[in-house]
Formats: sequence, structure tokens, C-alpha cells
Amino acid sequence: MKPTKFSEHIGNIDDRLIQQAGAMPDFGRQRRNRSIRRIVSIAAVIALMACSFVIGALAINKEPETIYVDVYIEVEVEKEQEIIKVGDSGISLILPDSWKDKYGYEYSDSQSSYDYIDVYHLATRESFEYGGVLFQIAWVEGLYPLDYSYPEPGFTIALTQTHTYRMIYPSDVQVDIHNPEAWAEYDALYADINNIEIVMTAETLANTMNKSNWVQGTVIVDFIENDMTVETVVCDEAQSQIIREVIGSQTYRQTKESFRYDLWIMVDSEQYRMSSATGMIESSDEYPGNAVLSAEDLNRIMDALGG
Repeated sequence: MKPTKFSEHIGNIDDRLIQQAGAMPDFGRQRRNRSIRRIVSIAAVIALMACSFVIGALAINKEPETIYVDVYIEVEVEKEQEIIKVGDSGISLILPDSWKDKYGYEYSDSQSSYDYIDVYHLATRESFEYGGVLFQIAWVEGLYPLDYSYPEPGFTIALTQTHTYRMIYPSDVQVDIHNPEAWAEYDALYADINNIEIVMTAETLANTMNKSNWVQGTVIVDFIENDMTVETVVCDEAQSQIIREVIGSQTYRQTKESFRYDLWIMVDSEQYRMSSATGMIESSDEYPGNAVLSAEDLNRIMDALGG
């Protein structure tokens, strides 16, 4: 994505949150939890790191649910905390004090389009080489909406200009059933994930799209050439509305017809492939199907995208 296209959607987040904390939007459907999110104002001072981190999202849990704070406070920390830094992203995790000496973490060993940190239970890992995973923080090249549907449970933390950062929960975890103490300790840590604090530096908070400034219904479009993304556009409210109207008005019929597409459109947790030349569009939902846009509808989408 070109920096100008991304930065247009990032405003003064601190001021916006203070003014709008009481009217935070619903940030879209979660695959495993479709309940309405709560907005909670926190009046107490929150102790953070000495390097002046700022609270960006607080109190996650495995459903997941996010509770937003309406004021950002920078204070020096008075004690050592269990902290995991997510690379050089400016995102860090503050773990509960009770996790001390019970967990470990490791970074992926390759710089690829998908990198991650595995956070695991130490006692379980002693019995199973890859067991005991509590959660994973992953960052993948490309931008995916915060309401994008993934096959595994979890949620999106933030979008930078180039990457999407997510917290992912295990769907199949190995525990030692013959070691009830280790099993119970793993369960206690897993249940305590809701007390982890996700924090961002002020710079990261101000220059990412995250759940404090994401607008439900925002459309993201990848322009494809030779099977590669050459540009990504995060649509504004007007662009998103036009694209959502056009896509939502089509009748998709199941067909085996294939076609070459040059647009990848992500909207309302769904994804669509489209040819800007023919108007052919394919839904990639659980029941995929194709439609052909009328010349008028095709022009509406292309005009909205500035093409």
C-alpha cells in the first residue's frame, strides 16, 4: 500500500477516543463470538512500562472480547513485569504476574510472509516438543479487515502499512494427561489469557488501524498483477458503501466457470475475486458462486476505486 493511501485513514486517535469513547462502533462479526462488544471506561491509572508505552487495547480473552479505555495514560512502572515484545512493531504484551516461570516463548526462525511468536506452557513443553501452546501472535504480509473471517479462532490486533497482526488461539493443544498438575497449570494459564494487556507505543497506536479507529464495513481491495498484489486500497466510507451495495445486490450462482481476476475485494468478513475487464465476480464464501456485473455496476466499482 502507498503510505498516503493508508495514512489518510489514520487520524488523531487519542483525541478521537477521548471524544467518542461513549459511541464506539461495533467492529464486525467474530467467527466464534457474535455477541455485541462492550465499551468500558476505566478511571484508574494503569501502570505501564518505563519506556512509555501507551494502552491501545486492554483485557482480551479467548472468546475474544476487547475492552477499550477512554483515556491514555503514560506512567513509569515500579516493578519488573512479564513482557513480550512483538518484534519491532511497537506492540507488546504484559502478562499476569502469576505467569512468571510458567511460560516460554519463541519466534519463528524464518523471515517470511508469515512470522509469529508462540507462547507456551513450560511444563507441558517438557513432555511434548510442540505442545503446550497457549496462543500465538502472528503477522502476515498484506492488509486484512479487522472483521475478516479466519479458519482458526482469534482476532486482529492492528494493521500497519504492510502487515496484519493477529492473536491466535490453539484449536488442538497437546497436554500430558498423565501429569494432572501440569495439565491443571496449563488450564489455569489458558483461562487467564483474558488478563493479558496488549499495549502499543504512541507512535504505533497513531499509525495503525486497530479496534479503536476501525470503522465497521470498511472495504479493502488488492490490485493483482501476475498473481501478485501490486497495490492495496483501504476504502473510505463513501467508497466502501458503493462497493458493498454493488456486491450485495448480485445473485451468485454456483458454477465451475473459472476466470482471471485482478481485484481481490474483502468486505463484511467475506472475500470476492473480480475481473475489472469482464465484470465477472466470484464469492469465496462457504458456498462459492459467480455473477457478472452489469456495465453500470462495474463502472460504479471502478469509479469508486479511481480506475
